[in-house]
Amino acid sequence: MNASRVIIFFLYMILTSIQAQDEKVLTKMERFVSNTGKIMKLENFDLPDLKASYEVLKAKVRKATIQDEVNYYLLLVKEDKYGDKSAAIAEDDLTELIKAFDELINQMENENSKSDYFENKFSTEDGFQIGYGGSGNILWFITLEKYGKSTVIFNGYADIKAIFGMAVKKIEDLKKDN
Repeated sequence: MNASRVIIFFLYMILTSIQAQDEKVLTKMERFVSNTGKIMKLENFDLPDLKASYEVLKAKVRKATIQDEVNYYLLLVKEDKYGDKSAAIAEDDLTELIKAFDELINQMENENSKSDYFENKFSTEDGFQIGYGGSGNILWFITLEKYGKSTVIFNGYADIKAIFGMAVKKIEDLKKDN
């Protein structure tokens, strides 16, 4: 009798831990715009497309307004026939991301790894990643979401750096207009 209760208890614990792992963690933008009972205004401002090695990402700045509170995000979208993959990088994360990106560029320029494969990357709390790595030739990558096939490969970093700069400029311009 006690053994069956122990087994049931362990099965319950295993099933609840599996369920907890499948729960999606909300991004900063999802948390902000999920306010119910309030009027929300979303505005998108297109940036040039971000061309990767094998695909193109749509880039835009999103202004989200709920009452007197305004937040800005850089949206990067990888269109896919089975469902788009996207990243919404909050303005404060974008600032930290640019600092980390500049440091990654410095590290890449002095890279001397002798390994068969390596990665050097930075992750935001929302799961967005940027970095470089490879096994010979260095490639840059962006991972838009924690789960699924959302990694995009770039031959260099210049276009990524440019889109980050354009996003910051657009956010600054939008703040001036208010």
